[in-house]
Amino acid sequence: MEFKEGIYVEQVFIDFSRRSVKIVDSDGYDDTIEWEWTKKGADGFLETVTNIQNDVPSEIVTYCFSEQ
Repeated sequence: MEFKEGIYVEQVFIDFSRRSVKIVDSDGYDDTIEWEWTKKGADGFLETVTNIQNDVPSEIVTYCFSEQ
């Protein structure tokens, strides 16, 4: 998946216990997005995870689950 010329998504971390997605690109830049613990946040998180599963190669997606 290419963003800008020569920059690619290298890894995506989906953390279900934190309701967050972290994206790391080929330049080493990373960004984490977190959703609120509300119905609207749950809907947005589900939509994002579904889009990632449909559009991003599974070998670069890591699913994280942790106990609190």
